[in-house]
Amino acid sequence: MFAGALNKGFRGALPFLIAFFVLGGLFSFFAAKGLENNNYPNLFYNYFAQKVESRFLIVSLNYIFIGLGVFLISLIGIEQEVVEKQNYFPVFIYLIICLSAIQPHQITPQIFTNVFILYSIYKLLDTYRKEEVLNNIFVGAFWLSISAYITVSSIICFPLFFIMLLILRPFNWREWVVALLGFIAPVFIIECISYLSNFNQLYFIKAVQLYFNSLKMPTFSEFYLPMIFFLLLLLIISILSGLVGGFGNTVKKQRTKIILFWFIFLASLGFFSDGANSSRILLTYAFPVSLFIGDFLFSIKQIKITNTLLVLLFLCMVFIFLGQYMVI
Repeated sequence: MFAGALNKGFRGALPFLIAFFVLGGLFSFFAAKGLENNNYPNLFYNYFAQKVESRFLIVSLNYIFIGLGVFLISLIGIEQEVVEKQNYFPVFIYLIICLSAIQPHQITPQIFTNVFILYSIYKLLDTYRKEEVLNNIFVGAFWLSISAYITVSSIICFPLFFIMLLILRPFNWREWVVALLGFIAPVFIIECISYLSNFNQLYFIKAVQLYFNSLKMPTFSEFYLPMIFFLLLLLIISILSGLVGGFGNTVKKQRTKIILFWFIFLASLGFFSDGANSSRILLTYAFPVSLFIGDFLFSIKQIKITNTLLVLLFLCMVFIFLGQYMVI
């Protein structure tokens, strides 16, 4: 059923992914309520999200960026040879997490942030064993810096950028200088605009201070708990399976798995940030979780076992939608 479509490459997976994407959009549009609120203060909400009231526009923007994220996951997984070419399980896992975690009545900023983070990671992975890479490094750093103006929590990925450089490439001071320029450029441009308009100066510094000065326990909705625990269980099993059987048959796959471990560790530092809740935590971990679990599901030889796990994940998503429709 599910597994048979997702392990047959692009042609087999595409109709299946499109069907889930369209159905998710329809369910979100007609949902009665959101289960959680995105309430962390940032530029995204202060100057854009709160002014968008049209339900159609909110759902459209959310799903446009879900689609972009799904596309980038497929590029990272397939084009960068992080997983096998026939393996579209990571794409499906990422899609399911996003469909479950967005709030139908609000623009979800983490969906937007994930696109910039994934694009930055894609540009860095594309530098592996290449010579002329300064443009890729600058572009990756630039868009990762921009993401901090959407959700400041993406600063946890700033050190990941340089860790990736160390893992993927031999040290080259020019590359590190270009990366620093890429991070500084958006801040400089926005600060210049703020200075000329005499409005919201030093936003980045103030936002980072607020981020680290307002740590508290995250909030959890009971509707998200089944999916969180199920994904956590699958993630642990996937990592243990990788430790036993190896994390890939190429050096690039193995190095990418090390990067994913660093991503999970650094993302955990933002676990107690103000505004963290079930949906935001799911979206923050969506990238490493989808690749680890997707690789594990592809490695399972018994299709019935894979289908059973996917059905359980699907039921977790249905439980969330039932909460949005106030059925339970």
